[in-house]
Amino acid sequence: MIGQSLDLSLKQELKINAQLLQTMETLSLSTDELKEKIRKEAETNPVLIIKEKETSYDALASEYRKKTDRRESYQDDAPFFTNDDTESSWMEGMVSEKETLQQHLLGELGLMNLDADTEKTAETLITALDRNGFFPIAPELSVKDDERKFVPAAVKAIQSMEPEGIGVRNWRESLVLQASMKGMKGKELELFSSLVTNELENLKAGKIDLAARNLGTDREEAEALFSFLRTLTPFPGRKYGSEYEQFIVPELSIKKNEEGNLVLTLNKNALPIVEIDPSYSEMEKEYRNDRSESGKEAEKFIKEKIASASNLMNQLEMRATTLEKTGAVLMEKQRDFFLSGPMYMKGLTMQEVADEIGVHEATVSRIASSKYIDTDFGIYPIRALFSNRVESNDGENYSKNAVKEIIREIIMENKTGKALSDQKISDMLAQRGIKAARRTVSKYRHELDIDSSFARSR
Repeated sequence: MIGQSLDLSLKQELKINAQLLQTMETLSLSTDELKEKIRKEAETNPVLIIKEKETSYDALASEYRKKTDRRESYQDDAPFFTNDDTESSWMEGMVSEKETLQQHLLGELGLMNLDADTEKTAETLITALDRNGFFPIAPELSVKDDERKFVPAAVKAIQSMEPEGIGVRNWRESLVLQASMKGMKGKELELFSSLVTNELENLKAGKIDLAARNLGTDREEAEALFSFLRTLTPFPGRKYGSEYEQFIVPELSIKKNEEGNLVLTLNKNALPIVEIDPSYSEMEKEYRNDRSESGKEAEKFIKEKIASASNLMNQLEMRATTLEKTGAVLMEKQRDFFLSGPMYMKGLTMQEVADEIGVHEATVSRIASSKYIDTDFGIYPIRALFSNRVESNDGENYSKNAVKEIIREIIMENKTGKALSDQKISDMLAQRGIKAARRTVSKYRHELDIDSSFARSR
């Protein structure tokens, strides 16, 4: 009797643990991963009814594209290199292929000799590339926590693939990468990088001598570098076809309404509706009264499938509820950010949010993974709203991300004609009551991809 009780208890505990693991997995899945999970479940479970929303994924993507700016604006990018100032002229001579960029790169990946973890991370990053072959968000934010250590190797592998110049953040980085892959190196590559970063406006306007002086070189070399630049492709991924453009579809939205109040919305159109076919519930009742072997087997089969479907529906409900609760706490804790922008983001830990909604910190980490939030200032990974605090003299709570935005503003609004050193920026932050040592400023500036004062003053 005791053995039977232990066996029953052990089985029940294993079942609960299995369901808990499934729920935790569902919390961490991105929208696309979860849709795939639902599709696979539906293929093996006849009890499940999947109802696609009237608003399709592509329609949602198109709507969000109209409403929000993409992370990369090309208004001041493409026109520098052509005579007719049209981006389309860059596309002349390019052959549109039916093979998509992702299909092409995944094929290349399969031929590379990478370890399993790096290859898996590279697969994820390849699917995150936009149609230009660029990362719309930082690669580290596109993978799960345990995959981040493999990102540098995975990015390096992607950047070595054809077409040259992919796996970077924007077309400027792409041009420099292409130059490097074509053999340019050392001082010449540094000069070319400075040309791409700082002197395209002057070169486009025909101010070759001015550009040469700013670059610290002669007119002949400046012209040679500019001629070389014209042989490169600013958007290398576009030579491949695309069945559909990949867009980030946020699952949460926190925006101001007409009265200026913040409104939290859960995007219920991101996932299909999942239901249990009521006819199977009736069949299960009928087979319950059929005591034949076939009747018992049929009842057991239907009961298991109904339980599996119910479990999936509970997981989806818990995921949506946790996501919405997390959004509500973020709306409260990061209120200044949602009202006024990135420079007003507060330091906030996942533990603080977990304490507010009564769950473990790991649950918040999972729900923040691979999910996005739509704001009046663009679409952000939910993880971006969590950041360490930076001390201030007056006790004001600044996040690391907010301090980085303030540093960006200080550099961009500098009108002195002389590039600000990291120490000077540190002193200017101190005047605002923000403690950030010179080394910290240097680190944040590198993370913002802003050159040193020496490079900026050239």
